[in-house]
Amino acid sequence: VSLLATFDPKGRLLDHRFTRSIIRVRRQLSYTAVEETYEKEEPLTRLSDLSQTLRQQRMNQGALNLSLPELEVRFNPDQTVSLEFIEQDTRARMIVAEIMILYNWLAAKFCQDHQIPVLFRTQPEPSEKLPLDEKGYLYYVFQQRRKLSPLQVQTAPAPHAGLGMPVYTHATSPIRRYLDLLTQHQLKGALSGQAPPWDEKELEEIRLYVEPVIKNVALIKRNRLRYWTLKFLSQHQGGQFAALVLDELKRKYRILLEDVLMIADLKRQNGIILSQGQKIRVRVKKADPWEDLLTLEYVKEA
Repeated sequence: VSLLATFDPKGRLLDHRFTRSIIRVRRQLSYTAVEETYEKEEPLTRLSDLSQTLRQQRMNQGALNLSLPELEVRFNPDQTVSLEFIEQDTRARMIVAEIMILYNWLAAKFCQDHQIPVLFRTQPEPSEKLPLDEKGYLYYVFQQRRKLSPLQVQTAPAPHAGLGMPVYTHATSPIRRYLDLLTQHQLKGALSGQAPPWDEKELEEIRLYVEPVIKNVALIKRNRLRYWTLKFLSQHQGGQFAALVLDELKRKYRILLEDVLMIADLKRQNGIILSQGQKIRVRVKKADPWEDLLTLEYVKEA
């Protein structure tokens, strides 16, 4: 199901429609290839400019930009583990992200306008919006994320505050995400002039079954990344890492290990007083992925 959209030179949406289509792929471009060539190829340049405009429009509508690099685990021939940051705010990734968000928003709007039952992805307003101050972007992101309201899947349309969208659904990844496949089938039914495969009651039953599975999958992904991060740190016991103080608690500090974007606890030490937002260096005393154990000690102020 393709979205055909027309924009004016300022990035304002003039017209759009959904249609069943066959896409003939003429070139397969990697993120790296787009980064290297987007300034030399007009279609990519225009897509890049459009994606920046779309993002700014969302920000003007209250969206929050809390993007962080994605941590990728790499396995070396000597059986050690390396961690690599994949930047998410490159031009190429912004194009993919913003066009995806555009499609999902317009798909949700189409279903809402035509009374097609669909599972909407919603998020209420955060409990508080924090300013980006002198403590830096990393500190801001991790503190603001705590203020976010939980994401919800429901049959009733509602805003997605985090993305700055009045309605939103998941529809762009039917090969790898089940809820996207449901939305595509609902769209295809409507575009073919037939009744959608599922009514609202049936979608609600599907939601009740699928939602805990989605949460379990997310937990497995988090635990997997935590395991390999601890494995990496276990290879560097005695090594020093940059850290950022997030919270002051009674017996400990909660810190962020900046090199691996992992939140950890640091026991208070006599005579050492740290403050929120402070940059420090810590030493890995012990790390055990099997026991899910990480022991750190303060070294010095960064």
